[in-house]
Parts: sequence; structure tokens; C-alpha cells
Amino acid sequence: MNKVIMVGRITKDSELIQLEGSTRSVIKFVLAVNRRFSKKNEERDADFISVVYWSNYGDKIQPYLLKGKLIGISGKITTRSYTGADGSKKYITEVEADNIQFLENKKENLVQENVM
Repeated sequence: MNKVIMVGRITKDSELIQLEGSTRSVIKFVLAVNRRFSKKNEERDADFISVVYWSNYGDKIQPYLLKGKLIGISGKITTRSYTGADGSKKYITEVEADNIQFLENKKENLVQENVM
């Protein structure tokens, strides 16, 4: 079974890539997910997870996937490899999201944006 569920904040504005000759697009972003346990000095560690989301409506979703937004995703872990320009094999592991849930309402977003 390959199922991932994560909640975290987007680290920078998402990137939309429109596939040539297709209505499909892919949205790429990195999600900062806090670890369950904190360090000795009470700071929490976070993992920075690469996420891709394939969609026919990427242009409508991508403007809302902005730096600092709290979201939940579900999907699966995928891996792929390619040969780099130097001839070495490169491996990529990322989460392929099949569901994105926005976890802050508009009023909370306005308050946070005004405070920052």
C-alpha cells in the first residue's frame, strides 16, 4: 500500500507547468511538514517534501498555492531517475498528490497577511 497524508505549509509560491499540446498541467511545490517530536531546545524540526499535482485545472488552483499557506494533501510516493549531463544517474523522490485541502479560511488568511 502506498498512501501519504501530510499537513504543512508551502515554502514558496507553487510553479505551474502546462504540458504542450494538452489540457493537463502539473503544479510543483515544496511542503514543510513539522516532525512530531521537538529538539532538546524545544524547536521543532521540519521535513521539506517535494509535491507534484497533475490536473486539467491547474491554472485555477495554482494561484491559491502560495508561500505560507497551510494545506493538507493525500497521495502516493513516487520515484524516478534520469541520467544527468555529467553521466551520473540522478534519483528523485516526491509525493504525487491526488487531493489538496486548503486548511485556512479566507478571514484567517487576511489576518495573517496583514500581520506579516
